[in-house]
Amino acid sequence: MCRQSATVCLTKSPSRQQRELSATAARLSALSDPRHRRGRRHPLTSVLLTAACAVLAGARSYLAIGQ
Repeated sequence: MCRQSATVCLTKSPSRQQRELSATAARLSALSDPRHRRGRRHPLTSVLLTAACAVLAGARSYLAIGQ
């Protein structure tokens, strides 16, 4: 929680976890895409990051991740 003015709180530097997110995206983009070329609509990195966020939010099945 920020104990300074609201302007300072909105512009404070990102936390260590937020800085590591870009490293996670870089690691996921290095993975080879096993999908067929015709079936690709979204980059694999964005699909994996969306699934990871759903799991962190509490999704416990593939159906819950898809929703």
